[in-house]
Amino acid sequence: MTRRTLQRAAFFWLFVILSAYLVYIYPIQRLTQWFGSPDLLKLPSTVGLWMLMIAILWLSFRRGSRVLERVLFNWMGVGFIFCVLCLLYDLVRLINPLNDQAAAAVILLMGAGLVTFSFITAQTATHKTLRVHSHRLPKDYRLVQISDVHIGSRSGNFLNHIVQKINTLHPDMVLITGDFLDSSRIGTKDIEALKTLSMPVYLSIGNHERYIGLDKVVPLLEEAGVRVLRNNSVLADGLQLIGIDDADDVHQVGRELANITLDPRCFKVLLYHRPLGWDAAVQANIDLTLSGHTHNGQIFPFNWLVKQQFKLITGLHRSGQCQLYVSPGTGTWGPVMRLGSRNEITCIDLVASRL
Repeated sequence: MTRRTLQRAAFFWLFVILSAYLVYIYPIQRLTQWFGSPDLLKLPSTVGLWMLMIAILWLSFRRGSRVLERVLFNWMGVGFIFCVLCLLYDLVRLINPLNDQAAAAVILLMGAGLVTFSFITAQTATHKTLRVHSHRLPKDYRLVQISDVHIGSRSGNFLNHIVQKINTLHPDMVLITGDFLDSSRIGTKDIEALKTLSMPVYLSIGNHERYIGLDKVVPLLEEAGVRVLRNNSVLADGLQLIGIDDADDVHQVGRELANITLDPRCFKVLLYHRPLGWDAAVQANIDLTLSGHTHNGQIFPFNWLVKQQFKLITGLHRSGQCQLYVSPGTGTWGPVMRLGSRNEITCIDLVASRL
């Protein structure tokens, strides 16, 4: 095991241990204290419950129970919202002590409202339309980008809903920028809705496809009619589509583009899962780069933390004639919740313009 692998494993388990307390224990501990029942979670009980949650999380990683995962993930989302509210009130108490019991009641009401809103928001997907002009386009095109659908965390019924919306947009092709699947339990029936798409579908590999195992993922997707682009390109109706596998390496895009023959006459679309390496794409004169991965934070204020890792976490960005669009994601990972972000199907109209 390499030093980098050990560091990443240590960071992961440090994150799990800290999260197990902040998300699953801390809100319950503080609310019971503020409601006037501090004896319910004294230090031994708190530590014992904390160790129990760590053990349950470890078991969920080992066993892979779908029911257990859904309970833990959704509880994680609920706990995150209540954790933020409790932390905010703890800060207020340092400056100006208030009536703890009344404050706890307000936190419960606010938290319940935000949690309900978050679950409702995550059930549907909106669509956003972009227009991109270029003299390199031989004609007009309509592309649809979906990203981070996370079938596994989300059901086949959710995919049916997405596919139905795509069909109403009548695109020339569908581009999937990674994390379409996130569970090794996924089978043919879970993604059979893809077969109802009449237009070509192209996909680049995301980090969750790597976690599952590409030896399983790639044949499964190809059986559903998806063209998987793995560090290569294809000419599709006059466009050059390039797909690069996701990697934990900031130099991945530049290194792989150097090995791909780029047609200077074609409008080039790069599919790369995470919004990194755009500088290399600009240097290679890639007209449009499509990414995802960030979920735009998914649950506010988590987007503040995501911004510490990714400078560009959502939206359209331009450098000269090159453009980058970072999707906020079409589905959700972990808790089926969205707060301060929306599931999005992105419709991109490419418009041929004269010199």
